[in-house]
Amino acid sequence: MLKICYYGGENLMFLMKELEKNGHNILYNQFSKDANIVFVDSHSKMYKIYPLLKKIKRYKIKLVIYLADIPIWRLSKDGFKTIGILDEINQNYYITKLFLQYFYHIIHKHYILDKILNHLLQILNKYKTTKKLSLKINLYLNHHHQNNKIYYQINLKNFLKNSDLNLSMSKFTQLCFKKLLKVDSKVWYLSANSKLIENIKELPIKYDIINISRITTHKRQKLIVNASKKLGLKVIIIGAHQDKNIKLDCPHFCLNHLNTMKELKKSRIYVDASMYEGFGLTPVEAVFSGKIVIASDTYIHREVLGNYPLYFIKDDLDDLMKKIKQALNGEFKLDKEAAEQIKKKYSVESGKNKLEKFLKSIINKKN
Repeated sequence: MLKICYYGGENLMFLMKELEKNGHNILYNQFSKDANIVFVDSHSKMYKIYPLLKKIKRYKIKLVIYLADIPIWRLSKDGFKTIGILDEINQNYYITKLFLQYFYHIIHKHYILDKILNHLLQILNKYKTTKKLSLKINLYLNHHHQNNKIYYQINLKNFLKNSDLNLSMSKFTQLCFKKLLKVDSKVWYLSANSKLIENIKELPIKYDIINISRITTHKRQKLIVNASKKLGLKVIIIGAHQDKNIKLDCPHFCLNHLNTMKELKKSRIYVDASMYEGFGLTPVEAVFSGKIVIASDTYIHREVLGNYPLYFIKDDLDDLMKKIKQALNGEFKLDKEAAEQIKKKYSVESGKNKLEKFLKSIINKKN
C-alpha cells in the first residue's frame, strides 16, 4: 500500500478518501519523509511544495502534479481578442504586475525569505501608522499573482521539471501544456462525486435553468440570464462572484458542494455558456443528476460530454434561446447511451482506479 502526502483542497478530497478505503495511507497537507508520493492537486500549489523539494529528492519520494487548465489569454494578448476579454489586458500585462510576480516568486520560493517577509509584515501590522502599509503590501503581493506570462512560461515551467509525473485534466489541457510550455503529461479526467449526487433524493423543480460556475467574463452568465429573461424563465447562478463588474438580474450566490448539487436537482436544464474550459465538471454533474445539458459548442465540451448535450453556437443569444425552447418543448430527448458512457467514465470508482494505477506505475518504474 502507498503512503501519499496530498496537498490540495476539496476538489479531489473525496477521491483521496476512496484511496484510503483501498488501504492507502493519506496525509492531508502535511509531509512525511517515509511517504512514497507527494501528490499536488494543482500547479497553483507550487509555493507550498518549493520548500519541500530538497526533502522530496533526498528521501526519493515521487512528486505527482495534477495540472489545472492554462487560460490562454494569460499567455498572449491575441488570446484576449479571441475570447473577448479586452478589459483584462492592462491588469495582467502591466509592468508593475510582472515585477510583483517576479518578486512574489523569489520570496515564496525560498522558505527563509518568506519567513523574513512574514515577520516584517507582522511588525508593521502591530502599529496603527504602519498597519495600512502592511495590508497594502499583502494585497499587492497576493492579488492575481498567477495572472501573467511570467507565472506560467517561466516559474511554472521550471517548477514542473521537478515532477515525476504530470497529470492533465483533459486532452485539451494536455495539448496546451505541451504546446505552450513544452511540458509532457498524461490525461487523468476529473471525476464527479457521483456517490454524493446519486444519494440526493429527487426534489421539487424550482428553476427552469441553472448554471454553476465562477462569475467571470469568459463564463458568459449574462448571456444565460438574457436568454432566460427574454423567454420568461426562472434562472439561478451558483458560484463565486469573482468579477464584480458583472451585474446579474437573477438570484446568484455561492454554496457548498452538497447544497449546490441540491439546487441542481431543483432545476430543469443545466446551461453552460462558457467560452473556455480546461475540463468543465458541472455539466458532468448535471448528467449524473439526469438533467438536460445545453452547452456552448467548444472543443472541451465536445471532448468531455460527447453526444449528450444540446450544443449552441458560442456567444449566440438567438441560438441559445432556440435550444432552450427545444429542450422545454420536448423536442430534444436525452441520449441514454451517452449518459451511461459519461457516468461510467467520470464516476468515483473510475477516477479512483485510474489514479491508483498511475501512482503505482511510477513507484514500480525503475529509475
